[in-house]
Amino acid sequence: MMDVPQMLFMNLISLPDESNAHIMRFKRACAKHIGQFPSMKSRAHISFPPLVFDENTSATSFSYDDYYRVIENILSNVPAINLKLSGFEYLQHGDHYRTICAALELDHVTMRWFSFFEKIFPSKQKLRPHITIARKIPTASFNILWPHFQKINFEDRFTVRNITVLHKPSYQAGAYQLYKDISLRKGN
Repeated sequence: MMDVPQMLFMNLISLPDESNAHIMRFKRACAKHIGQFPSMKSRAHISFPPLVFDENTSATSFSYDDYYRVIENILSNVPAINLKLSGFEYLQHGDHYRTICAALELDHVTMRWFSFFEKIFPSKQKLRPHITIARKIPTASFNILWPHFQKINFEDRFTVRNITVLHKPSYQAGAYQLYKDISLRKGN
């Protein structure tokens, strides 16, 4: 039995250039203290859990192109939102790894907005919106960096106006490629 080729999709909010520049400065500062780490050159973003589609070429099947046409129609009715970053937080990955993140203020309106995306980008994973600075670094490296982050008073605001969709075949190593940018509703 042959495995069906699959396409992997990453749906994300890409931060505007100015906000991305702030996060990249934090990443470079981390590298000065702990050396290089895997996420240090990644553009700042908030990602939704990935989606996987079988690459079925049958004209009668519902393809990922069809899925994203429907999503594009839905998102054209979803309002843009202003997000605020305030300080830092970390995620724990067992006893040996941590991820340092810029913390999003998750008030009721923001959580309701993100919960809508959990419905259109379904996953078994619970969505925890965050902006990664240093992903899954060893605890020893985290212990060097975290005291510095605790002392920084960081705030930033930006408006989310679109969702970026990246994709790649499951058998392909390397970076995802742009599939499309989907605009949210303009105006209120």
